[in-house]
Amino acid sequence: MKKHLSRLLAALLAMALLTAPACALTVPQALELLEENYYYGIPGAAYEARTLDELIQILGDPYTDYMSAEEYALFLELVEDTVDMVGVGVEILYTEDGILIKDVLSGGSAQEAGLRGGDLIVAVDGVPCVPAGEEDRLLLLGEEGTKVTLTVLRDGQARDYGLTRRAVYIPNTQISLLEGGVGYVDCNSFGLDTDELLAQGLEQYDAQVDFWVLDLRGNAGGYVDSALEVTAALNGPGRYLYFEEAGGQVAGYACRSAALTQKPLILLLDGESASASELVASSIRDTDRGVLVGGRTYGKGVAQSALDESSDPDYFDGDCLKVTTARFYAAGGTTTDRIGVIPTLLVDEGYAEAVAAALTGGSEDTSQLCVMPGSQPFYVDPDASADVLAQLLEAVPPQTPVFFRSQGVFGQCTPAQAAQRLGLDFDSRWFSDVADSRYDFAIDAMGTYRLLSGTEPGLFSPKERLTRAQLCVMMARVLNAADRGPSRFDDVAQDAWYASGVNAMAALGLVDGVGDGRFDPEGTLTQEEFLTIMGRTARYLSFALDGYGQAVEDAGDDLPPDMAADLAPYSDWARSGAAVLAWGLEDAMGGSGDLLYASLERIDPSAPILREEAAAGMYALLAGLDILP
Repeated sequence: MKKHLSRLLAALLAMALLTAPACALTVPQALELLEENYYYGIPGAAYEARTLDELIQILGDPYTDYMSAEEYALFLELVEDTVDMVGVGVEILYTEDGILIKDVLSGGSAQEAGLRGGDLIVAVDGVPCVPAGEEDRLLLLGEEGTKVTLTVLRDGQARDYGLTRRAVYIPNTQISLLEGGVGYVDCNSFGLDTDELLAQGLEQYDAQVDFWVLDLRGNAGGYVDSALEVTAALNGPGRYLYFEEAGGQVAGYACRSAALTQKPLILLLDGESASASELVASSIRDTDRGVLVGGRTYGKGVAQSALDESSDPDYFDGDCLKVTTARFYAAGGTTTDRIGVIPTLLVDEGYAEAVAAALTGGSEDTSQLCVMPGSQPFYVDPDASADVLAQLLEAVPPQTPVFFRSQGVFGQCTPAQAAQRLGLDFDSRWFSDVADSRYDFAIDAMGTYRLLSGTEPGLFSPKERLTRAQLCVMMARVLNAADRGPSRFDDVAQDAWYASGVNAMAALGLVDGVGDGRFDPEGTLTQEEFLTIMGRTARYLSFALDGYGQAVEDAGDDLPPDMAADLAPYSDWARSGAAVLAWGLEDAMGGSGDLLYASLERIDPSAPILREEAAAGMYALLAGLDILP
């Protein structure tokens, strides 16, 4: 890396762009720094920019930006995501019955007075706060050293507590011990001390814990080295990060720190989990260390360096140019860029925490239901609500075993069978018309992760042919990509149902037109066209497969005789894609098997591809790269 790793931010990527009315950095200086550091190519128009704002707009990269000294200071505060406030030192929830104390913060006067989680504040300085709202919270805050009297209800008895407001520090990572032997880590960002805070919590509670839950919901990122140390604390030493800089040079970064826990692990994710959070989540996924529960993550796989006075003192005085300098890949060598991290159990928004509680709340002796989303059996809480159980079972893909206790013995069943026995209102994500397809497993797995849409509710129509437009829509959904700008092809109307998918795939370089500015969206897709697109997708997702595909292209007619013979029926333009899928996993990544839905000799390159074959091919790629279980 050109700059020290600790200055590299994979951070806060959902932030709105900051604009600076006055810039200390000049356009020529910015271009010089971009030429040295920028991951993407610099457009020619950038050299005609008259202002820094104009230059940033021409680049079109949402993560590259100039910040004034004030904006940069605020940015760093957001990365740290710590809070200093003056109050009594409690975490609260508003309820109809008053202010519920969720937790008592270390160092606050509430802790000294003996208040504890579960206490209910019903009045502040004699002013009732039933029902509670934001205006009541303001009564708890005030100038440092001032007094406040809280009327607290505990076990049906009211008591007044005289407290002194003081400055309280709320860290970006908080660890607590929940009922039932569950350790809970609430990590809001990866600041400079996040790994130390986690280590302290693990050392304090691990002996009392049966499961750890790491909550990365809403965590938009932070410092890369902090995220790496967090991963090592949960997983032990290993290589969890690869950076690809401009020009394709890839460097790996390893952690040597020992694991601080061996207990089963659940990660909670959502659409705002981004960047460094995705690095941690995908590395836990790639090493089978834990189960991921929640929503698909944001999909940011590029990292930024903060160029400031510490790295370039001749250019900056408190201000900063934040520049995209690399694309990053997690432990398995795949990127999270656009595609994000798809949880092991994909549940609807708002259910992640409840599903995790259900997974950790039962035992072999008390539970009726057991699921194994990894190597660890999870005995489901027998008291979990019906809607939570339904969410859990709807998220179970066909490759995850489900067991139901009948007459004292656990027997394997499908999620639908378990839901029926529990009397649940169950909305299966599996398709009802694929049982006779040889690819039913792959189709239902893709359906469970909401990566496929059917032709009608519950139906997939596996034997139908696939058009070029239909595949683009499918693949755009898989890659979480969209492009609603002007159409790239004359025969793709901007308001067509497939326009966003076609344009997104074209923008990524994964599909081509047929010539003369046309795409032929209704044209039937051939097998070799499909393999070409999937091979390009494999290269987009994996730096090792990208290198392998490039080597095949460079070899040209000098391929080994057995490879050349197998590829002979394919058009020249399709051979590298077919090779990546057939041999890349083993030759480039040391894996086993391939990324095809059928062997090369069974595929007729010019034949049309069917919907079931396309679904199976997509699943083979995602599962082969460990993006899906």
